[in-house]
Amino acid sequence: MTAEIAILNRTAVALAADSVVTLSSLRGRKTYDSAEKIFELSRLQPIGLMIYNNAQHFNAPLEVVARNYRATLVTTEFEHLEDVWPAFSRYLLDFPHAEADELDHLSRMVAVELDKLQVIHFNFVLETVVRKRRPRGERSEDRVRTAIAARRAEAEENRIGGYLEERTEDEFIDRYGPTIDSVANVVLKSMELSPALRREIYGLVWSIVRSRLRTDAFTGFVLAGFGRSDLFPTLHAVEVDGVYFGAFRVIRSEITDIDRRGDTAAVVPFAQTDMAERFISGIDRYAEDALEKIMLSMVGDVLSARPRAFSPTVREQLRDAARTRFQTALDQLKAQSEQNLKGVVDHLSKKELADVAYSLVELTSRKRRYSSDPDTVGGPIDVAILSKNEGFIWVRRKHYFDADLNPSFFKRVR
Repeated sequence: MTAEIAILNRTAVALAADSVVTLSSLRGRKTYDSAEKIFELSRLQPIGLMIYNNAQHFNAPLEVVARNYRATLVTTEFEHLEDVWPAFSRYLLDFPHAEADELDHLSRMVAVELDKLQVIHFNFVLETVVRKRRPRGERSEDRVRTAIAARRAEAEENRIGGYLEERTEDEFIDRYGPTIDSVANVVLKSMELSPALRREIYGLVWSIVRSRLRTDAFTGFVLAGFGRSDLFPTLHAVEVDGVYFGAFRVIRSEITDIDRRGDTAAVVPFAQTDMAERFISGIDRYAEDALEKIMLSMVGDVLSARPRAFSPTVREQLRDAARTRFQTALDQLKAQSEQNLKGVVDHLSKKELADVAYSLVELTSRKRRYSSDPDTVGGPIDVAILSKNEGFIWVRRKHYFDADLNPSFFKRVR
């Protein structure tokens, strides 16, 4: 994981990111603190790119892909920052790769989903052995199908509007069915997969592919800076989670546009956001959930003190009303805290923007370091400032070499 922050006002954008990369395998997790996560995307315009979570694209390091893309922008300039992602995404999709590289993401996603079904099957078998008979006359396949139906319903509730609308489930099975089968034959090898059950598995994967349900292998792209006609900076955050039928599965796309009369400042965290949320809103989502549970417990205690005063229906209505009132009041407090912060950020100088961005990532790193949480944030912190006049400027940047011993490197860059 990682911690990244983007801070914008009408003068500039500050980008900050740590250097930790976490590699997971069957043997455990390993972290390194040397990852590059901020890139200058164009030599001609002040446009920066920040990446988080999965740093691979078609099994190629995004560091290599981003720098190759920059080399192609010899004469190309963008009218607006919003124009960058369509062009960059086309380059990513056309990046040379084998079909197996594209299918790796699907294989990992299917393996995770089918592993859940395998657990259900195993529990059923264990229950049968203990009781020496099938529970309530059920079959293992019945429970698996129930789980598939529930997961598919969840996916359908989170559909990505317009994505793969022109495709059918049969087309999806024709193209991706063999990959799903190869994974199912390994993960569910202890089950007898009937043609009907395989068809339901295909349908489950089809629904997930068209949904916003996130896998562990998604990639976050943060594009920030100025187009040729942009007076104030813009930030475009995109999360992609696989490529299907030659199109990115985009599960998030948000634009933060700084303007005179709209938002004049913004503080936008990415990846591990808990400490940044506390700084921005005064509370993070974990503390918010804990407080809501405490509040509902107190309401329940009050209602239990007079058990005959309220019917079960009224009790539930009172709990819902208390939850709504609590959330409304908390949202107001968070909005006020964020607005006060934006009022300060609006008048920060470029140096102060960089200092605040660095401090927020450093704070998250310290929290991970001096707590029982895994050290998934840390290492050197890179900070860049993008402004209309100065362009892309490194404020802090790590090198894998000693700068004093390599003066020729900086001559070549200049």
